[in-house]
Amino acid sequence: MAEKLTDEQIVSLVNAEFDEALGASDGEISLERAKAWDYYLRKPFGDEEEGSSQVVTSDVADVVDGIMPSLLRLFTTADNLVSFDAVGPEDEERAQQESDYVNYVFFKRNPAFEILFFWMFDALVQKNGIVKAWWDESVEVTEESYEGLSDDDLIELLNDDELEPIEREEREAETVDPQTGEIVRAIVHDVRFRRVSKGGRVRIECVPPEEYRISADARSLDPSKARMVGHEREVTRDELIAMGFDKELVESLPAEDDVIDTPEKEARRDKSDDIRVSTKARDKSQDRIRLREAYIRVDADGDGRSELLQVFTAGDRLLSKEPVDRQPFHVICPHPLPHKHFGLSTAEKVMDIQRVNSALLRQTLDNLYHTNRPGHAVWEHGMTENTMDDLLTTRVGRVARFARPVNESYAPMTVPFTAGASFPMLEYFDKLKRDRTGISSDSQGLSPEALKNIQTTVLAQATDLSKMKIEAIARIFAETGIKSLFLHIHELLLKHQKKAELVKLRGVWVQVNPQEWRTRRDMTVNIGLGIGTREQNLVHLNAIWEKQAQMVQAGGMNLTVTPRNIYNTAAEIVKNANLKNPAMFFTDPGDQRAPPPPDEQIQLQQQAMLLEQRRQQLDARRQELDVMEREIERQRMMLEHERGMAEIFRKMQKDQADFQVAMDQIMTKLTDLELKYGANVPGSAV
Repeated sequence: MAEKLTDEQIVSLVNAEFDEALGASDGEISLERAKAWDYYLRKPFGDEEEGSSQVVTSDVADVVDGIMPSLLRLFTTADNLVSFDAVGPEDEERAQQESDYVNYVFFKRNPAFEILFFWMFDALVQKNGIVKAWWDESVEVTEESYEGLSDDDLIELLNDDELEPIEREEREAETVDPQTGEIVRAIVHDVRFRRVSKGGRVRIECVPPEEYRISADARSLDPSKARMVGHEREVTRDELIAMGFDKELVESLPAEDDVIDTPEKEARRDKSDDIRVSTKARDKSQDRIRLREAYIRVDADGDGRSELLQVFTAGDRLLSKEPVDRQPFHVICPHPLPHKHFGLSTAEKVMDIQRVNSALLRQTLDNLYHTNRPGHAVWEHGMTENTMDDLLTTRVGRVARFARPVNESYAPMTVPFTAGASFPMLEYFDKLKRDRTGISSDSQGLSPEALKNIQTTVLAQATDLSKMKIEAIARIFAETGIKSLFLHIHELLLKHQKKAELVKLRGVWVQVNPQEWRTRRDMTVNIGLGIGTREQNLVHLNAIWEKQAQMVQAGGMNLTVTPRNIYNTAAEIVKNANLKNPAMFFTDPGDQRAPPPPDEQIQLQQQAMLLEQRRQQLDARRQELDVMEREIERQRMMLEHERGMAEIFRKMQKDQADFQVAMDQIMTKLTDLELKYGANVPGSAV
């Protein structure tokens, strides 16, 4: 058996993994992500020439900003983003409640819109988007002050386990007697409390890509399959203490001398970020500590099998280590690559197009500038002192003064306009951008004139192809990071939420107790509204609605169409109209059916009366049987009692007989002794 690893060895392993990990600030991935930020923010390329056009096109930003609204709509408009699948008919209701509550925790207990926006934005621009989920039990310390408290009020506050009195002062003041309503003089209390709140909830937050690390040999987008995955960030001493680390240990940690900026951080900077704050101006509680949080598989106990450990380190110091059952990170990528953790971002698909378009547009503008404002050829000996100044003046209607005829001393340097040849190239690269991403400058709509010159089927195919590219990205997000995140939320609630909670789900207050849940692995991500636009869905739904109405008028109710079918169509129409609550417009019929014809109603009523009479007869018979059963039970108990008494009587008779026999034997022996020894026999008086 191998030896157990020491704390120093574990720290060394963690630091080695972080130094070699993918995503480090000095690696190629970091530089590629920083470059993508530069393109999104339209920063100069670095090869600009003074006096020439320096325009930078916004192809990357146009594509990313064009995809984001569709993704946000897909993931934020469904009633439940995910649904857990039942394992049997009896599990349907429980699975539905778990689905509702997990979605409630994500959308109501966390900033869901912000999480989804930044998570998907990071993926589109910086290859991978990362979120982190965990059960937060951090301590929050606040202060509360109260004045004029009565004795009862003070006792009630002191009984609060979260409150700790800091300062307390008693004084005499006028108060109103609650029973008599009279003003009296009484002792009141002014108290200042410290409230220490211990949380317990699911926390989800986006992780900046430059802080995320994964082992260099990772071969899957799923971080749970990697040997090590970690989070490296700068935190304050105060934050470390709030996380639960020992105060003395935290205060002994060395602080960072200066903030280290990664290429991604530098790329995100603009004019509003130029102000730097010196770390020396802060107090010790705000010192920056470089914290490494690793989830690493290692054989720490020497049994020959690796375990997953959560390890916190700062420099060469071990803050904590403990075994865990999973890592907390969830990753999405718009264009994942087989057998690689980091795929391609959408920005990378159009960065070269932005470079080319910028060059073409610069040359076009430069040519236009020279054409509109050409240079001048001037005979030096034909100029006066003011000739050059006059030629450099560019206002309309200028006057140029010459000392000799103009045609002998001056000629404009005409520049031909050749930029027109660049326009077909710009159109070509715009088409190339659309083919790669599904987003182009005219993808938001077409003019009526354009529609006249295009076949409807061709337009529909082109539109559907563009939408399919966006929906492919949405489906990848849904089946990777979104699905694993919601399974993790379910797991955290099942493991940590120890008491039931009253919450409002689907408009009804229900009691939810995760301790009664079962472990689930099957889940469906609901992004069905992405197939076609809402307008297209409404067209199809209205056609279905009309067909259902025709069937009802033709007598097809409960044959080909039921109230449930009609309600489902109405509910989908409401949803596609971007109105989330169908119950405001239509009533759910449940299992109701259309009323039968009058003759059938009479027959049903007669049958119901007969059934009711039969039920009453059966109830009466059941009551008689109950009485008989109680009488039989009473008689049985009496018989058992009599049998018991008879047995006791027989036992008493037998004991009396045995006793009499024993007494007779004793008396016989005493008589024999008296005859033998006379009246001096001891005990003969008996």
